[in-house]
Amino acid sequence: MARLFVYTKDVQVLTGKGRTAACRLIMAIKKSMDRQNNLPLTVEEFCEYTGLKLDLVLEQLK
Repeated sequence: MARLFVYTKDVQVLTGKGRTAACRLIMAIKKSMDRQNNLPLTVEEFCEYTGLKLDLVLEQLK
């Protein structure tokens, strides 16, 4: 089953950033998409913002 949401630890693994930088990236993505901070970030939104291919990200999240 494919994952729906991306969390801080996932962003760390995918980008190689530290915890604080990963949190800031998630917040920047949510802000650019006018999302509330309490709502989770979807894998599709993460891929759209970063330009990464969805299938590559889903493969890494398994």
